[in-house]
Amino acid sequence: MDEDPELTSSPVIVIPESPERSENIDQPQNIQPIVNVDDNALFEDVLEIIQNNNQNYNSEAMLEHLNPDLPPSPILASTGVGLSRAASNPGEVELPRHSSQAHISNEDSNLIIANEESNSLASCPENRDGDDVDVEEPPAKVRKISSPKQEEGDGETCPICLDTWGNSGEHRLVALKCGHLFGWQCVERWLKAQATKDRTCPTCKSKANLKDMRFIYARRLVAADTSQIAALQKQIDVLKSENSRAELELLKSRIAHRACVLQLEVLRSTLMKSQTAKDQPPRRSWRFALEKNQEVSKDGGCRVLTYNCRTYELYVSQKSTNNLFPGYGIRKVSCIDYKLGQFIHLHPKPIRDITYSQPRDLLLSVGLDSSVRIIERGIPSASIQCGMPLWSCSWDYLRSNEFCVGGVGGVIHQYDVRNTNTSIQTLNTNDLSPVVSLCSTEHGLLSCQLNSCWLWESNMRQWIPKAIPIDGPFVSLCYDNDSHRALITSRASGNSRSKLTLFKLKANNSGEIMFDLEQTFVGSARSTLMSRGTFVRTPGAIWAAAHSESESALNLHGLDGARTMTLPAVEPALDICTAQVNGDTIVAALSESRLRLYKAVATSS
Repeated sequence: MDEDPELTSSPVIVIPESPERSENIDQPQNIQPIVNVDDNALFEDVLEIIQNNNQNYNSEAMLEHLNPDLPPSPILASTGVGLSRAASNPGEVELPRHSSQAHISNEDSNLIIANEESNSLASCPENRDGDDVDVEEPPAKVRKISSPKQEEGDGETCPICLDTWGNSGEHRLVALKCGHLFGWQCVERWLKAQATKDRTCPTCKSKANLKDMRFIYARRLVAADTSQIAALQKQIDVLKSENSRAELELLKSRIAHRACVLQLEVLRSTLMKSQTAKDQPPRRSWRFALEKNQEVSKDGGCRVLTYNCRTYELYVSQKSTNNLFPGYGIRKVSCIDYKLGQFIHLHPKPIRDITYSQPRDLLLSVGLDSSVRIIERGIPSASIQCGMPLWSCSWDYLRSNEFCVGGVGGVIHQYDVRNTNTSIQTLNTNDLSPVVSLCSTEHGLLSCQLNSCWLWESNMRQWIPKAIPIDGPFVSLCYDNDSHRALITSRASGNSRSKLTLFKLKANNSGEIMFDLEQTFVGSARSTLMSRGTFVRTPGAIWAAAHSESESALNLHGLDGARTMTLPAVEPALDICTAQVNGDTIVAALSESRLRLYKAVATSS
């Protein structure tokens, strides 16, 4: 009998005959679909399912149950599966040499046999009449069906980094042309690391390119949802940028607020001064009595002094008395008991000017050694090298953290205590003589050189110099913030005597600063020393004080109706300073080695 070539080439499954064949076979209750199994494991799995349902089946009944509408042979022919009873060796399955797929379906389940190789098994012809078929050799290996629990972890991690992929972001799920799944960033980095012609899939080594990547949108795919994390990260970045912008706005607002506060203080002080001028107390007469003639340094070297209103101390520059530390520094002198206090070494060369800042409690000193020293609470805290001998210094009137220093060549440097590495600005004029005095006012910066005097007006951080129409040569300049007056001391030259020029700064209707000359006082007939003048103020009276070498006296020129006075001073006063201590006015006159202290006393007349 000729054999059907389709049946001959189809795979053969040999199922042992059941010892008790039942004519009427009930339909099985639970036959589960079998996916991805080897042909040689098919039979064991079928038997296991049958035993679980506690029913006995034979091979023909099994095929009839799988498709009861068709006879056995056509079913096998249509599905490519042949069955025969193996009496000699029951329970074995003989598989073809090549892989095949078989699909048998009924109303309840589908039986799928897919993609398996069994080249180690020998093929045998189909026996339609039920003849026994001998198996040449057992199957190479038998594998059990994978349970769903074992496959629960599949499809959750990237096979490259073994990390969970997501449905968004840089590690979202993608597939290559071959169908394998990876994290987007991982497989992209894998492909870019290889040459274009050698790019392959990390799993199956098939050809792959960057353009083959496809995003996967699976309904039942197990993937970590990182969309919220990515969205939150974006929100964090946005909030950080907004926070930085808010901090910048806050800083600008603070700067603007401080500028407004300073302007408000200036306006308030102006208003108070105008009210005080209207309601002045009755004038009283004053005299000055010598309280103390204190020796500061036997070796001399004293030059300038200033007053600390917080500690009621005078700071006097002097030469160091310690041979191990030569140079110059400052000596503290108490205005309460007139005793000498601590000495602070500052400069290797003579000190030319010192000034105290009440808002910041800082002392500033400059010397001929080209350096600036900043002293905080009696301790030197900063040193600045300016590259030229310095003669004068002044704290800024509006910005308490800034100061100016002047030196030879008519150069003025502006600094900030918060950053002393470089100067903010450098100012200079055509006059190359040293800057002997600096005074910061609400109208600008007053500078005095040996041959000229200037007012530097600030306009958006741009300083514009304006010459003061007074003839020199000059010795010093000082300014009284309460009366808005400036006092310039001129040297005697030839037949002309020294003089004190008093003028007032005020703005006209257009905002231009004008110099209103008020008075000129004649001084000494000779000027061998650079003696600095100043203002002396007591309740209801004000004087312009300066030393006269020819008269060996300290002259107090009365202003606003005050009486002019002369105080004896054998030693020439190089610098003069006033101090307010518990309601009393102290006038300090400094010579090269001694400090004379005068106290203002009210008289009945």
